[in-house]
Amino acid sequence: MVPRPRAERQPDPDPPRRAPVLARVTTERVSAAGEAIDVLAAAAFSTARGRARVAPLLDRFDREVGVLGPDDPDFELLQVTRMDWALCDVPATPDAAPGDTWAWRTLRGEVADHSFVPSPLRTAAARSIVGLFEIYPGEPTWARDRISGVVVRLLDAVGPFAPAEPDQPAGLWELRLVPDQAGGFYVARAPIDYPIELLDALEHEFPRRFEPTPWPGLQDLRRARLRYLRAGGRTPISRMLRWR
Repeated sequence: MVPRPRAERQPDPDPPRRAPVLARVTTERVSAAGEAIDVLAAAAFSTARGRARVAPLLDRFDREVGVLGPDDPDFELLQVTRMDWALCDVPATPDAAPGDTWAWRTLRGEVADHSFVPSPLRTAAARSIVGLFEIYPGEPTWARDRISGVVVRLLDAVGPFAPAEPDQPAGLWELRLVPDQAGGFYVARAPIDYPIELLDALEHEFPRRFEPTPWPGLQDLRRARLRYLRAGGRTPISRMLRWR
């Protein structure tokens, strides 16, 4: 009798790579919440004086994220993101207090366009929040911001989604959300998808969110995504995030 040769142990297969989840079917999203932000932006920035108001903030965005070009992926969406940031997210002037944005100055009647009429939805639009959200689809869909940790309920249908484990997010998206009076949020703009592999880097850097200067911020993440797409996805986005 000849002993049976020992079978060689086969190497363990590599774990499947988590594919990026595309957040949108089209590059535009028309919603009442988004239109309310557009009305605020038009009142604050559409005149010659308004363009002078917004110019320093747009220059700041370009320094922090990068100068956008028409051939950049998602150029139209990023241009809207840039304007929303200047309107809703940063103080209107260098001497302004946190939260004193051009959106709120417009609501208070401090801009020259006196034809602007406040409304509950436009007031809610000035309270919009933005973040990088893990998406958990269902009835309802829940989203958790990886920067602030806030968890919100989405009132709009979003998707499509790739298959995901029940306890794992189906996507990692930048969302601008407008609150309603019942505790939910409307999706004001088309979602901007990020590679879901970025979650590993965010988890590793989680303790740095509690430092005097938290890192990474959303501007850091936007810059990393822009570089990642310009490189055709050949360099991991986590490396782009750490590249200053």
